[in-house]
Amino acid sequence: MVKIAILEHEKETKEIVFLLAGFFNKIDWTFRHFYKASLLAKAMREEEYQIFFFDEMFQTPRLESVFVHDNPTALFVYLCQDPAHKQAIEQRRRVLYISKYNLKQDLIYIESQIKEQIMQKESYPLSFQGVKIDIPIEDIYYLEKVGKFVHFHTRKGEFQGRLYMADLEEEFAKYGFMRVHISYLINSKYLTGISKDEVELNHSMHVPLSRQQKKKLGLRVRKFEGANDTPARMARPTFKQSDTIIDQDEDGD
Repeated sequence: MVKIAILEHEKETKEIVFLLAGFFNKIDWTFRHFYKASLLAKAMREEEYQIFFFDEMFQTPRLESVFVHDNPTALFVYLCQDPAHKQAIEQRRRVLYISKYNLKQDLIYIESQIKEQIMQKESYPLSFQGVKIDIPIEDIYYLEKVGKFVHFHTRKGEFQGRLYMADLEEEFAKYGFMRVHISYLINSKYLTGISKDEVELNHSMHVPLSRQQKKKLGLRVRKFEGANDTPARMARPTFKQSDTIIDQDEDGD
């Protein structure tokens, strides 16, 4: 069951839910609408959400720490007045920005990324040291080819199997994985920086980036400071100004 949390006005929430119903017509999913960040925080003590939709006013250092940082496998979508500007400086691929005023168009535009997030709840069966294990796709940071083996670098440790990288590249493409080097396949959700010849994952791991793949993927250099580059996917036209305000909690949530 896919669980979605929406921290927005009722009007925008209705539009989001209507469109998601079309995206997820073959999957079990549910959503909850929240007016206050504090209510969402309380709900998260009892259930886990895979996707969050927030009004941009809730993108503060304090709330990012509570929600984005503490939910490293979740996808976050902010509804903004000027998403193009924010997406241009954002490096985390799991943090997206869409326009409040072109909501339908923008949601359709990121439909594939939303579906990639949902599919990462699946597992990959691997035989490791004579034992068959299921590795959650969302737990995999990157795959590394070493000799005849492929090493799975995950949140729960490192595993390996005698596999072909080309086959894995094809199989993992639907989950949003990218081949950044002949020997490396990364989970782009964890991308947090790009340099001339390497990429950063989860603010800590560095993986080689070949010149050929960099050009093929359309990746641009981004500082390793904690926000992801989404290869030129979120350029947007101009937007109207909003006169709508969401009331914050008394404590600033």
